[in-house]
Order: sequence, then structure tokens, then C-alpha cells
Amino acid sequence: MNDHTSMNLFSFTGKMKILHLSWVAFFITFFVWFNHAPMLGAIADSLSLTKEQVKTLLILNVALTIPARIVIGMLTDRFGPRLVYAALLFVSSIPCFLFAFSTDFAQAALSRFLLGFIGAGFVIGIRMVSEWFPAHQLGTAEGIYGGWGNFGSAGAAMLLPTLALLFGGP
Repeated sequence: MNDHTSMNLFSFTGKMKILHLSWVAFFITFFVWFNHAPMLGAIADSLSLTKEQVKTLLILNVALTIPARIVIGMLTDRFGPRLVYAALLFVSSIPCFLFAFSTDFAQAALSRFLLGFIGAGFVIGIRMVSEWFPAHQLGTAEGIYGGWGNFGSAGAAMLLPTLALLFGGP
């Protein structure tokens, strides 16, 4: 592959492998971050939530994201994007499972608040992609990273209700 002409989007070697793994990680972070949205009605019913509590969950989902992006940026600068992305995905799985198994508003609220941290995942990938691609390819690479990564929220909206019906019943 010639760095000065084009990118082979179907390659899974070298910097293209890094790009593909980065957008998959970003996809997962947004899939997890927005996993409650397509299921919010069912969640509200199963936990007997009021409209105010549902609104609170929506606010809590983003409340930690801005400070988390600063913290994740600092950690990425110190430890590098690979380690920080792996750690973010691993650590964020804990509140994700806690939310899935919540039995009351307090548990759901705490886990949604903590899940706001996963919204900082895109910061890591932007750094990762910028380290691997030259300036004349960086816009394309970050467009691929951001586009497919942001699709995680749509993926959750399309896939989770179907999975819930298949494995959780009507």
C-alpha cells in the first residue's frame, strides 16, 4: 500500500488493522453507552419507574461523560491508546452488567451514571488513528473511525430489541 496515494479499506494489515480494530472498539463503546435507549419503555415498566426517574436515567447517562473525556484523554497521553481502550472496555463492562441486572431505580441510576464513562471512548480512537495515519489520509481514516463507531448507537437500537425478544421473551 502506498501511503501517498490511497487506502485499501478491505485490508486487515498494518495501519488498516489498527483502524478497523479502533472503529470496532468505538462501535462497542457507543453500543453499550446507548444500550438503554431502545429498551427504555421495557426497563421503565419492569422497574416501575416514574417519568421523572426515566428522565433522570437519561441525564445520568451523559452526566459523567464530559469529565470522563478529560480523564480518558490524560490517561491516553500517559499510558497510550491501546492499553486505555482495553481498560475502558473491561472496566465499563461492570456497570453495563450492573445495569442489566438492576432491580430498582437506585441500582439503575448508579450504573447509568457510571456508564457515562464509556462515552469517552472516542477520544482514545482519535488519538490512535492520528498516530497511524499521515495528514493526507487522516481525515478519511477518522471519518471511517467516527462513522462506524457512531453507528454503535444505531446498532444497539436495531439489535437489542430483537435480542430481548429472542432471549427474554415478549
